[in-house]
Amino acid sequence: MQKQSLELLTQVQEIINSYDFALTLRQIYYQLVARQIIPNEQRYYKKLSRLCVTGRDEGILPEEGFADRLRAVDKLSSWLDLNEFIQAVKRSYRKDKWQNQDNYLEIWTEKDALRSVLTEITYQYDVALMVARGQLSRTEVYRTAERYKAQNDKECYLYYCGDFDPSGLSIYDSIKKRIMDFGVFINFERIALTQKQIEKYQLPSDPAKQSDPNYNKFVSIYGSDMVVELDSLPPDVLRKIIEDCILQNIDEGYLVQMLRKEKGEKIKLNKFIERGF
Repeated sequence: MQKQSLELLTQVQEIINSYDFALTLRQIYYQLVARQIIPNEQRYYKKLSRLCVTGRDEGILPEEGFADRLRAVDKLSSWLDLNEFIQAVKRSYRKDKWQNQDNYLEIWTEKDALRSVLTEITYQYDVALMVARGQLSRTEVYRTAERYKAQNDKECYLYYCGDFDPSGLSIYDSIKKRIMDFGVFINFERIALTQKQIEKYQLPSDPAKQSDPNYNKFVSIYGSDMVVELDSLPPDVLRKIIEDCILQNIDEGYLVQMLRKEKGEKIKLNKFIERGF
């Protein structure tokens, strides 16, 4: 292997080691671009892909350091025996952490590849995560409106994360309008990506696609070279943004009370299972 390739693999290893979770190839790529180690060009992305495969083949890079969040095995849950099932039941009981809260919120993203990055936070605080994947169907818009209406008198929030590009901005505006057309009031906020974040973290950008129907409007406001993917934002930064949104809307005193009740009910559940089993 050439010296240049070995040096690049060393940089990849440093990036992997700086996180406590696996990264997608695209996330690694954008970290390298942001550090000005490689240019932001598609041919370098393809080269990096091939090099990372070689690095894993030769034991230089760890297999567990890479994530593929677009593909997953789909299989119904099954257990070796009744005892294993009972243990799963005991671990899975959770209380609704928001039932006594004054607010209700959801985190939305257009990127399915970031699902497992965000669930590290949303699971912790029992917050709903929606992966929108572009424009929403009429059915999902209706279901969302009904879900928010069911919160009764709570103050409702929807925090959105998406690409900073013509379609990404247009999709957010469309989702916001279509949900509000069902007569539900929600505090909407696009928390990532923003122009300030792009400048603050010096995120790599690409030219906007002229074929995009929203190209002219986007370029007139931001310029043609301001397209930035959400994946380019360091994952730990995105997690911090999400957690801050949650913490500013949750009463931590009520949360502690709910966690205590959950603990007590888990003890009761365990005792009941042990008696019955």
